[in-house]
Amino acid sequence: MKANLLMKNVDIARTDPKLCKKNTNRILFSIDMDDNQPHSSAPGYIQSKGPSSAHVQHATERFMTVNQGRLARVREGLQPKQQQCFDLLPLLFHINHESLPGYSSRDDVPFGISNYHPSDTVIRLAQSITRGQVGKRVSLTKPALSALYLMGSSGSIGQSTSSDLDIWVCYNSELNDRDIDRLQTKAEQISVWASGFNLEVHFFLMDAHRFSGGEQQSLTGENCGSTQHVLLLDEFYRTVQVLAGNIPAWWLVPTAFESEYRSALDTMAYDGYVNDANTTDFGPIATLPAGEFIGAGMWQIYKAIDSPYKSVLKLILLEIYAREYPAIESLAHQYKSDIYRMKLSLDDLDPYVMLYRRIESYLTERDEMERLALLRRCFYFKVGLNLSKPTRTYNWRRELMDYLLDSWGWTKSTIAHLDNFRAWTIEEVLSERRLLINELTHSYRFLTEFASEHHSTHVMSQRDLLILSRKLHAAFDRRPGKIDFIRIGLDVDLSHEKIRLYERESKQEPGVFLWAAYNRPLDADPSPSPLKYSKGLLETLLWSHLNGLISAHLHIPIYPMQQAITEFEIRMLLASMRQILPTPLPKIDSNSFYHPAILTKVVCFINVGRDPLHYLSARGLQKISARSNSLDFSALRENLVLSIDMVLVNTWGEVVVERFADQDAMTKALKSLINRVNKQTRSGLPIIETVCHNQTRPQAIAKRVKDLFEDALSALCSPMHPKNTRFVFNLSDNCILFQHINRVTNFQTLSDVTELEQHLGHEQAEYSPVVFDRVFQQDQPLMSQLYQTHSANTVNVAFELQTTQATLYLIDEQGSLMRFVQPLHNVATLLSPLLRFLKVTEHRQRSNTDVQLMPQRTIQCHQIVRQKNGLELKRIKLGGLVNKGRFISVQVNVDLSDQGGYDYHVVCNEKEFHSAVLGDNLYNAVASFVLGLRASGQKYPVYITDLALTESVTDSFEFGRDQTRHYVSLKLKLEKRINDAMKRL
Repeated sequence: MKANLLMKNVDIARTDPKLCKKNTNRILFSIDMDDNQPHSSAPGYIQSKGPSSAHVQHATERFMTVNQGRLARVREGLQPKQQQCFDLLPLLFHINHESLPGYSSRDDVPFGISNYHPSDTVIRLAQSITRGQVGKRVSLTKPALSALYLMGSSGSIGQSTSSDLDIWVCYNSELNDRDIDRLQTKAEQISVWASGFNLEVHFFLMDAHRFSGGEQQSLTGENCGSTQHVLLLDEFYRTVQVLAGNIPAWWLVPTAFESEYRSALDTMAYDGYVNDANTTDFGPIATLPAGEFIGAGMWQIYKAIDSPYKSVLKLILLEIYAREYPAIESLAHQYKSDIYRMKLSLDDLDPYVMLYRRIESYLTERDEMERLALLRRCFYFKVGLNLSKPTRTYNWRRELMDYLLDSWGWTKSTIAHLDNFRAWTIEEVLSERRLLINELTHSYRFLTEFASEHHSTHVMSQRDLLILSRKLHAAFDRRPGKIDFIRIGLDVDLSHEKIRLYERESKQEPGVFLWAAYNRPLDADPSPSPLKYSKGLLETLLWSHLNGLISAHLHIPIYPMQQAITEFEIRMLLASMRQILPTPLPKIDSNSFYHPAILTKVVCFINVGRDPLHYLSARGLQKISARSNSLDFSALRENLVLSIDMVLVNTWGEVVVERFADQDAMTKALKSLINRVNKQTRSGLPIIETVCHNQTRPQAIAKRVKDLFEDALSALCSPMHPKNTRFVFNLSDNCILFQHINRVTNFQTLSDVTELEQHLGHEQAEYSPVVFDRVFQQDQPLMSQLYQTHSANTVNVAFELQTTQATLYLIDEQGSLMRFVQPLHNVATLLSPLLRFLKVTEHRQRSNTDVQLMPQRTIQCHQIVRQKNGLELKRIKLGGLVNKGRFISVQVNVDLSDQGGYDYHVVCNEKEFHSAVLGDNLYNAVASFVLGLRASGQKYPVYITDLALTESVTDSFEFGRDQTRHYVSLKLKLEKRINDAMKRL
């Protein structure tokens, strides 16, 4: 006999007498008691011992009765316009009408839902939108979709006006990738249309066949990816509501036969009770694999960053399942068993009520009352009803919550306190936050131990695991200097707090002073505990700002002990923070976690509480006016940066403060930043902001630091320059040189330009250009221009003529600099011997190297011409300079001696001279021989025309390779000794 299922309000005392009040759509049960299954722990087939048409009919009708009751509750929670949008969703997937949302001009766009027949009301509603005719019948050989399923909190006590709708769009397995892409586009268009009704709808395209086979999508903001499969199915089955199309096949298999799920369905199909055209099969939940618990736990902790109260509920459920493993009675099984037993109360079958009662029973049995108290707050905040505020409008959610709160023994003051969470004190917020984090930590440790105990590996993909780990790291990692955000999932307004900042000496480290934030005076009774403390004022102030503690205040009481901070400076610091780092910070796109964190913004707060005017006075320098525009600090060459608080903001939403103090603050801050940027895997430089509010030339100091940092990052972190680039700037009287060596960038302090010049002459492992900051370029234009004209695989020679001599500068192919002086007769005799030697040296180096590994080298020559308004490097055409003039051939072979020095073998016009034989008399012998070859006997300079290095000499160099500077340096050294000897003859 067909079951006659009705909505009625009787006989509820069997389950919950207090639930029977005025609501007539709250309780569902069958008046045909012959349909009831005996109250067993594992319900079987309805009215039969095996599959039958009666079982299929009764099971379907019972589930659909609950289904319609839940859908009615969904509609009840929507506004009238939202209800119309909700009612139209199935039709928009069922037909492809040019006037309806989601329309596609392509004829092959998938549409049509199996067994869906839109009502006249829905057709009229669609016609009111199109202002035309919408056909009720759709002629399709085979609909592309099997069903639309609504899942999650919709239709439950957890649904609020702001809740979104999660809908599974189940398509046929025959669709190809192109069809699926077009269906996805259609779903996105419908989702955008629904947002116009203030209805947030997320569509998830699902293939039941692939899902039952274990396939999952990648992790996104709303999709749990590979972190869980069976657990997701558990949630789906206990919350699913059929919007249109086929029923889930899972409804038809009794809980007692879940382990024989496939066999039971096959029997029903074989006997003709069901067919694939009327059901959608996502598979059974006969077992919950141990490997899913750790992945699902991490997913919930990931979700807890934004919704901790909801996640705590689900994490405790995971804990319950894990403790029952392997004999787990899932909530989905309990839900199906209750329906088979005719327990059709919508309140009792409410997914969140079932979840709460399961957890309440578990925690009560374990006597964990503090966790139970947190659980109840989590449940209350998830429901989101303000029950302390009276209302005359009936609401089933409110009535059910009233009953639950009464059973918990909550007082009116308790409820009012929770409803008034926006006015909570900072202590209450921090206390609640600690409880939530402790619970999340407990769950994570428990699930990790469970996985270890059962030797289970998580089933998450490596990509999903990486994304989860990154977001958890960004949210919960507490490394020094990182700003921790007070997040408890509630929109708490802390601007009413009166924050005070105190500087106090550390009790653990005498002589070290810390800054702490309090919301009460230190002399208050009882003595307050610090809300936040750090080594710098800026970090504590920034923490207060980003957490909304001082957003409504213009004056912040500051109590320093050592730092000379002024009220003006504090006000200006706050103004800068609010402008550069406004709250709330931008929401982080989930796609950002697909990549390592990248710095996007760097804000340098300079000289907070430290005025360089006092520093200058302490050094005995001239007294200056704080706001004087006449003092040129670059000319004074004083380092006016005494401290930098560097705020780093990255793509994961992390904010970190690094503090650098004293005279090397700027160089250390720059080093730290450069190394951070160079570790990033993607190109792109962060935005640099600088803030300075002390009384001595703040704008000039801020601009100098900003310019320097931008120049340094461009030189040392940009793909435009080689990794081995050197960067130079002035700091006081010193020159600072930065260079990347052994996978880290470090700096050296050089006393003056002369020492810098010597240092730039050092050999290099690879081509190393030199970039100077803009201030150094103004102070030392020659050196800057010399390197600007230089490039890889080039040897640059520049010369400046004086009366009887010339100063020459040589930058070799590796970027090493040499400066030397040569006697001047004319330009030809000055350049020809050197250029000829450079050519010979290049040929020698190429002969010792694979030609393909040594590109063709270029030699450039410039004359330095000084003018009134600066200097110019005038390019000299080499022309015949290389071969101009005739010189006596002087070849030198250099080897290592047994004592570690050099042995020289000189060949002059086929005459050989050995230093091993002649010792220091070598130079006299060569000079005398050369003079003998000259008919005039004049003592003009001797030039070495060729020089060779043995392999042992090359190996002795720092990087085990020769470069032009080695040859030229030895050439000049030997020429000087020979020419000096010639003068003495």
